[in-house]
Amino acid sequence: MKKIWRKKIINQNLAKEIAVSLNIPDFLAEILVGRSIDTPSKVEKFLNPKIEHAENPYIFPEMKKASQRLAEAIMKGEIIGIFSDADADGITAAAIISNFVKDCGAEKNLIVRVPSRDKEGYGLTKDFIEEVRKKGGHLIITADCGIRNHEEIKYAKILGIDVIVCDHHHTDYYLPQNAYAILHPTTIPEESSAKFLSGAGVSFELIAATRNELKKAGKELPRPRNYLDIVSIGTIGDMVPLIGDNRIFVKHGIENIRNGNGRLGLNTLIQKINIKKEKITSQDIQMRIVPRINSSGRAGRPEVSFRLLVEEDIRETERISNEIEIMNSWRKEAVQSILEEIEFYGFIDDSRFSCVAWGKDWHEGVLGLVAAKILEKTGKPTCVISVREDIARGSLRSPEFLNIMGVLDKLSHLLVKYGGHSQAAGIALLPEKVQEFAESFESEVKKSLKNSIPQIIFEFDQYLNLEDIRAKELSQVLLLEPFGEGNPNPIFFVEGEIVESRFVGKDENILKMLAKTKDGFVEIVSFNHKTELFLGRTKFIAKIRSSHWSDLGFEFELIEIQR
Repeated sequence: MKKIWRKKIINQNLAKEIAVSLNIPDFLAEILVGRSIDTPSKVEKFLNPKIEHAENPYIFPEMKKASQRLAEAIMKGEIIGIFSDADADGITAAAIISNFVKDCGAEKNLIVRVPSRDKEGYGLTKDFIEEVRKKGGHLIITADCGIRNHEEIKYAKILGIDVIVCDHHHTDYYLPQNAYAILHPTTIPEESSAKFLSGAGVSFELIAATRNELKKAGKELPRPRNYLDIVSIGTIGDMVPLIGDNRIFVKHGIENIRNGNGRLGLNTLIQKINIKKEKITSQDIQMRIVPRINSSGRAGRPEVSFRLLVEEDIRETERISNEIEIMNSWRKEAVQSILEEIEFYGFIDDSRFSCVAWGKDWHEGVLGLVAAKILEKTGKPTCVISVREDIARGSLRSPEFLNIMGVLDKLSHLLVKYGGHSQAAGIALLPEKVQEFAESFESEVKKSLKNSIPQIIFEFDQYLNLEDIRAKELSQVLLLEPFGEGNPNPIFFVEGEIVESRFVGKDENILKMLAKTKDGFVEIVSFNHKTELFLGRTKFIAKIRSSHWSDLGFEFELIEIQR
């Protein structure tokens, strides 16, 4: 898929007014206006997000009911069941509620299940409901799951167990009618700054409101912001937009980590992988922390990462961190092995509108990573399926121009179970239905795209002539951190003089370049141009990102050379 680049169209006069009003560089004001941050007050809130700017947790219609029920369970010493998803968002969502209950002095009453998708699939199970019942429990909280578990929630109600659903995933046409309370972004106003919360974010709102209810009863508890380090991991890990409350939570969560107020296990892992804690960024979390938290779930042992986030013994967190490193290495090898098999058997076909690949006993924990890599390579909706004797499970990833859940809704007759978001989903189906699903998926994708893959226009934020700008001015781009979904690293069309170009790294597969600015030099790094060096006057597309190794605190990451 050929990339077509154009400059983002913005109101230049408005950007100029903001630049003058706030005394910021023109290019920074233009980036902000291009992201609809187009008044001085909006800019001030965006650059300095405060906890008090966040939405009141009671914006959720059933929050009062949910928080009072959890507060009651804590005060009465009830058994409390927590059931989560197995990814970074689910693991952190469960850890947030668990740590809060523990801080309330009710740890011994907790039953937590972070299920292996290989063994238990996705969503609340009757097996867990039975476990809670047998131990005398009357309350279950789902963390980052549950919104589609109609039958299971009905079963729990029959047994006299209240279920509070904390989720943000794609819903069915109706919400679970038998839930005690539902906390889900679809239930709050469209204009709310909490509309895009992750599962961890929804769980955080529950503990914030529950703390209010407990305070009314005279209990002194830690401030909710103490849990934001974990919220930031789940929020970045689930790739929800880093705007509104998500931006506030992640910004302050990262500050907690930098200031040494992060969870012990998180600090241990950060030290283990040689991240400078005091300089940690959203990029570090996305590229290095989240994959490791996810690796245990992909290896079928998500409870390992959960334990890391609730453990208070340093020797134990060191042991768990070592275990996670081993699983992370396994993850990389498993992904590469499946990719090679897919390539060998020719599943990637240029003539098709989608890619559906399947193989026997592929490890289900890495299917999403494989699908994401194929999507990145082809630009096409992708489904990767592991076929076992009695069931086949798959992960799907889709480009922004196609809602994958809309496609799956039309193929539900072929599926045992499915769920997810518009760009990422999971399915379960009978092995004998895989071939039919692959053909039907291709047909539905083709219909949805009206027989032609749309030409995608990529936008860059600004033109930059490096010799006209000071490096210190460029560093102000970092004021826009944290970067991520919904607030991406600014992209520039750059022209400049490259004075040095060399390959670095253990395998000499990273291209490092040095280019002149008005007052010095900036570094440019590329992970994709592994065979060609560039020198002299050059035009290129690149994004600015934080760098621990640059004296400036940032570097350009090359996207493509303009020839």
